[in-house]
Amino acid sequence: MINLKQAGVILVGSLIFTACSNDDDTQRIEIRDAAEVALEDDAEIRSYLSTHFYNYEEFANPPADFDNKIVFDTIAGPNAGKTPMIEQVSTKVIPVRTGDGRSVDHTLYFLVAREGIGEKPQLGHGVVVNYFGNLLNGNSFDSSVTETFFTTLGVIRGYAELFPNLGVSSGFTENADGTVNWNDDYGIGAVFIPSGLGYFSDARPGIPSYSPLIFRTSLFSLEDVDQDFIRTSPTTQTPAPDGIPSHLEDVDGDGNPRNDDTDDDGLANFEDADDDGDGILTEFEYDADGDGVVDDSNGDGTPDYLDPEWPKVPGSS
Repeated sequence: MINLKQAGVILVGSLIFTACSNDDDTQRIEIRDAAEVALEDDAEIRSYLSTHFYNYEEFANPPADFDNKIVFDTIAGPNAGKTPMIEQVSTKVIPVRTGDGRSVDHTLYFLVAREGIGEKPQLGHGVVVNYFGNLLNGNSFDSSVTETFFTTLGVIRGYAELFPNLGVSSGFTENADGTVNWNDDYGIGAVFIPSGLGYFSDARPGIPSYSPLIFRTSLFSLEDVDQDFIRTSPTTQTPAPDGIPSHLEDVDGDGNPRNDDTDDDGLANFEDADDDGDGILTEFEYDADGDGVVDDSNGDGTPDYLDPEWPKVPGSS
């Protein structure tokens, strides 16, 4: 349960976050061919899904003491007749750009145990969740001890892609001590992640290099976040919200704000306080007149905040 008296959420410095580690924290090994690793990972994940089941019967008819947790087990012995997860998952293929310029497809596998009744997050939303991370061999490497808040663009790509498949809870009741009980209608699911959408060659505590990952998650709520900043030096950045929620900075509409960088400065628009690089902060170009309509002053179909030609550069024709 989450304590609303403590700012409503807890932000954790967890293994799932994408923040870079220095060489003292991350073991580096020789980089393998990404396409070769992707094929190996996919074979391992499919083998796992073909030989394991989850407690789908409990989700279909919850017992009185059901804890709403996904549990995996091997299809063998008394469980020989269980339905393998390979018959219950959905997939999404995501191309990953390699260092040598190739694009290598990676397949994610999603298991939705309970869809959830509410709105589904987009990449860029903040979410409140419980989660459990483990390897295919069952070893656990991370979990939340209480409801946890993070932004979906602040975690590894493979995990972030789970959230648009789940809906949030319809609400909660608050207890006298400030904790809450979520309505029992929130989304619950799991994602099976090839290493190319996780940490690839980087070894982390409890995660060997080139390890496929599993995350099980309960999704309680979502909220808009605005993650823009100004880079004041190569190593320093200052928060500078531009008034556009991060999930709305998906300019090309492909569902992934990470690859939208209008001014090609190496900062995606969702983290760039000046999206078009014209020296005028986005917050002053997005809706300058306050009428609720995105400004397009020269009527060329490109909003001012994405148009480096507005205001016109002095001396231009």
